[in-house]
Amino acid sequence: MTKTCRECGEDTDEPVAVALEHVASLGGHVVYLCPVCRFALGLLPLDQHPEGSHGFPRYEVSAP
Repeated sequence: MTKTCRECGEDTDEPVAVALEHVASLGGHVVYLCPVCRFALGLLPLDQHPEGSHGFPRYEVSAP
């Protein structure tokens, strides 16, 4: 499935869902990034979010 990266605006065949966009009166939308932008921003893929994150963006934490 081809999606447009929210960060760079390019179409990608490998979209990564990273968050849910919350909208006041409507259902939310999934935010997709291309793999390069996801890595550059350090965002955790949506399917790896901890339970209870409510889809807000989460950043990868590197070990000290």
